[in-house]
Amino acid sequence: MVKSSNMVPVKLIKQIELGPRQMTFGFENQGSKNCDTIFSTVKREYQAAGPVLIAHLSSLPALLEILTPTQILQSIFWLAEEMKIHFFLKDHTISPQQAKQALVKKPDTPVRVIVNRQVDRHTFEQAKKMSTSFLSAPSDQADQYTFSRLVIKEFQTWQDKMISYTPLAEQNFFPGGKEIKNGLILLKKVLEKQDSHSMILSCLKYQTRILQLAETMSPLVEFYSQKVSFWQTFVGQMTAFKTDLGEIKKNTQIFSTYNRLLEIITSPSPYQLVAEAEDLLTGVQDYHLQIQRKKMKTLRSGALAKITKMIKKLSGLFETFDSDQEYRNQCLYDLRALKAKIEKSNCIEDIISLSNDAKDLFVDVIEEI
Repeated sequence: MVKSSNMVPVKLIKQIELGPRQMTFGFENQGSKNCDTIFSTVKREYQAAGPVLIAHLSSLPALLEILTPTQILQSIFWLAEEMKIHFFLKDHTISPQQAKQALVKKPDTPVRVIVNRQVDRHTFEQAKKMSTSFLSAPSDQADQYTFSRLVIKEFQTWQDKMISYTPLAEQNFFPGGKEIKNGLILLKKVLEKQDSHSMILSCLKYQTRILQLAETMSPLVEFYSQKVSFWQTFVGQMTAFKTDLGEIKKNTQIFSTYNRLLEIITSPSPYQLVAEAEDLLTGVQDYHLQIQRKKMKTLRSGALAKITKMIKKLSGLFETFDSDQEYRNQCLYDLRALKAKIEKSNCIEDIISLSNDAKDLFVDVIEEI
């Protein structure tokens, strides 16, 4: 039976022998093979997802096919004694004895295993130096494992943010789409192996691109966390302005401002231009509203005149054909109601819709008569 991956049975932990492996003639080869198997598994799991829970290792089906839970656990502790792996609890490494005590006391203690593979000091110092421009937490005193966790956490934060920005960034006139796409591809490569050794080497291998992405992230985050609401309004307004572009062109100053706004909205990197767009947009918006009010006034006036003619026309026809009084009153009431709605409406689309309703009603009544 496969044990729960959340807990190591106390009786198994109590059987663990602490200290170096006792080499017994005839059995040392088997013990070495077991340790090699466990080390390969830890390395693979660690590279894929970081620190590995002891409880997870002791319940892996692939290991349980060839080893007993006791053999798995004993091999893990022997590897720790040989400094090939380290036990890790919360934010620090612990000794094999501390790991055993913690698990005996509380079997579900999240003791994890990390591979103790180091890069050379010069390489590590290079990685720390390049990271100073983007790590939010200081890494001067960090060991290689702790440093790698800081870097991974930062990269995963970038990754999460870019994924959340993607739906908007893929729309027309929203910036950063290409940078986000390339950034996510890069981070997928960098985060492919998450053990400290691989992570430090990846930082240096992709150093130029990582630093470029770090520079991109700052304006990108500011834009999508603080400026995106204005930008959505901006995009909507620029689309609305197109309906009155002929009138806008007649005003030299407003048209010049509109063209500058067009340059900003189509810029591949408009982050530093948002404040300018905020200042300029109001002027064109106000002029656009004036045009809209004028168009609405003209449209409303024409619509009301047409409905007045319809009412007059139908009144005459009702008299001529001596139509039913109740039918006559209902038809005229409906037309006057539409007329009243047009008088109150401040929306061009609504006025057009109400005018069409009046026209349809008029045609239907004519056909009835």
